[in-house]
Amino acid sequence: MGRTSQWRGAAGRLAAWACVVSVAVLSAAGTASAQPAAGAIQKIEFGTAGAIRRSLERLDYRTLITEAEQPSSSPRRSVGRKILGGALGGVGGFFAGGYIGAKIEGPCDCDDPGFKGALIGAPIGAVVGAILGAKFF
Repeated sequence: MGRTSQWRGAAGRLAAWACVVSVAVLSAAGTASAQPAAGAIQKIEFGTAGAIRRSLERLDYRTLITEAEQPSSSPRRSVGRKILGGALGGVGGFFAGGYIGAKIEGPCDCDDPGFKGALIGAPIGAVVGAILGAKFF
């Protein structure tokens, strides 16, 4: 079995596990939020006209908070600081991505081992580093 087919198999298994975990988390979240409050027994009739309207009438709108009403958790950063963070993150990500790409490629019997991996990893690392730097710096 070649190296390429091994990676495809591993990626397929990883994608399958990611789907399984996503479905499990979403179904658990759906069943947890569908549970009525303790001591509250509600009879829900399905298939009758106006069932949605009745459920909307029971909804407590005072507990709903829009995003504009929620207080922000961090102070607002200036545009200059975001640009600086993006630039620093891009440079750091460029070198980190090149290094990681060269390590992933592995040894070969050529005169430039790791060069192809570095060429692929460097721009990917630069983009990811710039995004993260602008967001968190």
